[in-house]
Amino acid sequence: MMSYRPRRRTLLRAAPLALATGLLAPSLASCTRASERLDAESNTVPEVDLSDIAEVPEIAALVPAAIRERGELINGAALNYAPGEFVGSSGEAVGYDIDILAAIGAVLGLATRTEAAVFAQIIPAVGSTYDLGISSFTVNEERLEAVSMVSYFQAGISYAVKTGNPYDIDPGDLCGKRVALQVGTYQEELSIERSAECREIDQSAYDLLAYTSNSDAATNVAGGKGDILMADSPVTAYAIARSRGTLEAIGEIEESALNGIVVAKDQPELAEALRAALQHLIDSGHMERILAAWGNDAGMIPTSEVNPQP
Repeated sequence: MMSYRPRRRTLLRAAPLALATGLLAPSLASCTRASERLDAESNTVPEVDLSDIAEVPEIAALVPAAIRERGELINGAALNYAPGEFVGSSGEAVGYDIDILAAIGAVLGLATRTEAAVFAQIIPAVGSTYDLGISSFTVNEERLEAVSMVSYFQAGISYAVKTGNPYDIDPGDLCGKRVALQVGTYQEELSIERSAECREIDQSAYDLLAYTSNSDAATNVAGGKGDILMADSPVTAYAIARSRGTLEAIGEIEESALNGIVVAKDQPELAEALRAALQHLIDSGHMERILAAWGNDAGMIPTSEVNPQP
């Protein structure tokens, strides 16, 4: 088994729609029936009933007056990262981040609206164009220098194999294995580095299967064309939940890090209102219910904080 240098998880977001799309590369058009079912199931969007989440007056009172008078929280999100945030079949924003935002709005007595944005342009626009950004932002020191961040979720890198692990795959020793992932992601970058380490110890390099979406990668692992899926833990969990038993998790989550809602530094009252609303959702069980619907309750955290240590 190889040991790897620990690195801070960083997601490269300049990628196509992940599990939100069912597009297959032309060379992969002939899938097994099992993988076809997985691809179709990956497009299913769970309906989460938030109607029983009531306004909490003492938390709502923390909202800055300007936002309270407007009656709406405006969110900027890059809608290309299922299951966090992506475009639904009717063109609306969907995902667990979008449901969490709606739940926050209910606690604060506010409507919510999500505007599609380029990921790299969200932080500069928070505090002017947007009140906040909930878009699977990893909490890190660089971002904390520019904005405030309110923690609500934890994610890292995780793996899935065909149910039963028929190829006896060990995530800690993938030299010579068919590793399926999405092109342009941190997982691809990390796999190239680890593949080079395999060659340094005279073992076969990774057989990298880089697809245009995580949906394609998951589909082909379920169908036996890949040995193992390597993706962000929310993506892997969502793929497993939608696989109808054709995929299972394997190994531990690596490089786990907090995700946070981005708020302008000059809006400490809004940051505190969001923190209090998130803590209420955690304590009341609503957060777990939302995340479980998306197959991601493993990402639950017990406590929401403003500007937590990365």
